[in-house]
Amino acid sequence: MVMKAEKVAPWKQEVVGELIEKLERYPVVGILDIADLPAAQFQQMRQKLREQAEIIVSKNTLLKLSLDRAAERKDPKLQELIDHLQGPTALILARVGPFKLSKILRENKTSAPAKPGSKSPKDIVIPAGETGFAPGPVVGELQRVGIKARIQAGKIVILEDCPLLKEGDLISKEVADALAKFGIHPLELGLKLRAVYEAGMIFSGEVLEFDETKAIGQLQLACVSAVNLAINSDYPTSITIGLMITKAGAAARNLALNVCLPISEVMPTLLTRAYAEMIGLAASVHSKDEKALDEELRGMFTTAPAPEAKSEEKPKPVDKKD
Repeated sequence: MVMKAEKVAPWKQEVVGELIEKLERYPVVGILDIADLPAAQFQQMRQKLREQAEIIVSKNTLLKLSLDRAAERKDPKLQELIDHLQGPTALILARVGPFKLSKILRENKTSAPAKPGSKSPKDIVIPAGETGFAPGPVVGELQRVGIKARIQAGKIVILEDCPLLKEGDLISKEVADALAKFGIHPLELGLKLRAVYEAGMIFSGEVLEFDETKAIGQLQLACVSAVNLAINSDYPTSITIGLMITKAGAAARNLALNVCLPISEVMPTLLTRAYAEMIGLAASVHSKDEKALDEELRGMFTTAPAPEAKSEEKPKPVDKKD
């Protein structure tokens, strides 16, 4: 049920009026989940995004009222965002598209230490090898969470790789302490998009999160496959016509070579091939009867005798006269 204006406190009316004006001015409107995000980090992210988006924190009742009024004046589709006003929430207004906005938010996430009771966002493996820990009770603490450790040569050594957590596992206090010792911060803190409105469409946060590199690779593969299909099926397009003409030209030259058609495009190749065949035939004849070849051909297969080395004359002794 929409709240009537006369029942709304003056300061609330002012807040709602400002929100409606901004909702009408910005083409992209999103609902953010700000749960479990410390105030200090929230303010840092807010400052980073200042030039790309405006983030507004207000009571959900006021956000609901503002969206309801903006839906009447701008687009009824905005009302669907009201379903996402649950728990700690903020409004994000931007002039960039929903997918770019989602990418900006993902790139501005920060790492944080594990919290007992939270879920691991990924698999975590403690690798085998030496650690920087001094011998002491740390060995027992590591062993209690399943890490095989012992003291060797005055150092604490992990004997083998230990898969400490799998994605989705609940993090216990002992495991959180062990991760902190290794300097591992598995949690990612950031602003999460629940839903985004643009041009009469609502995008869920899950739809907006995708692997951009993978998507580009799939598009490139699809383009290459489409070009190959068009060429193999002889389907002329602005992209394939040049390749098809080149392919046809190569096929025509091969046909002319195979049937020995004397045209200018293949004559040099035909002459080269004929000369090579002639030399091969002459070599075969020469091996059986060299007199069957004329003098010029025989000269090509006859190795000229090496010139005899001239003997060096020793100098005659010179008679010395007194």
